[in-house]
Amino acid sequence: MSTLSDPTLASVLELIYADQSKFHSLEALLLGVDLKRPEYQVELWVNADSYWGRLVGPVYGARMAALGGNAEADRALLDLVEVTVARFLQGESLQRKLLPAWMPRLREALLADGYRVKVDRVPGEGLDGTVRCRLKPTATLPVRFADRVALLETELEVRGQQTALDHLRAAVKHYGRGRFPACEKRLRAALLQVTAYATGTGDLDGTRNVRHLVDTGRLTIAEGTRLLHDLRALTAADPYPHRTRADAGRFRIQLTLIHATALLAQVQH
Repeated sequence: MSTLSDPTLASVLELIYADQSKFHSLEALLLGVDLKRPEYQVELWVNADSYWGRLVGPVYGARMAALGGNAEADRALLDLVEVTVARFLQGESLQRKLLPAWMPRLREALLADGYRVKVDRVPGEGLDGTVRCRLKPTATLPVRFADRVALLETELEVRGQQTALDHLRAAVKHYGRGRFPACEKRLRAALLQVTAYATGTGDLDGTRNVRHLVDTGRLTIAEGTRLLHDLRALTAADPYPHRTRADAGRFRIQLTLIHATALLAQVQH
């Protein structure tokens, strides 16, 4: 999906673990990027009380949450990368040919995830100022994400859901051209079509259809509530918790894929 991949997160975690002096407190780092949440705590193959365990646990817990459609978790992972890169480049030359050896590898991993890395120096404390890192979404979706979109497009086509398919394709095109409000409007239209299909009616009233799916036991109350929330959030002008409309737009494509795939699974064909 659209959240950061295992190779990218592994590179960042290994960087932090290899030089623990860069951050005065691991807990302060995790709190600062909003990763210190109980829901991100997962059981892994490492000692949870060790430095590595306290670092990797919440990060991979957040990644699992992001893959499930949690926008706050996705934003927290992006923040972790930005904060870590900025801290480790402090005092280093920002000329591309003089960057530390880890930077080109991380840049390549992030590019595969669909993000460009921008680093600059902001005048402020110290002789050299403060390094700032920003992750900028690329105009095109990362390959593995685009493959998931193509898979959903194929399923919609096989099921004869041409209207939903047209909306989804238009949404992706709008995203690539930076037309985020138009993209999100099409995403919502596609998801409303799929919800109506799952309900078995031509009614595009999302609230009524979700209530019917809950009443008939095809969605739990929690799933129905989440679907209604995301249907409304798809076209919200405020990108929160993401910083930019581009970040939010990409994640909203992911939300559409998650919900549409789950709804289609409810329908025999």
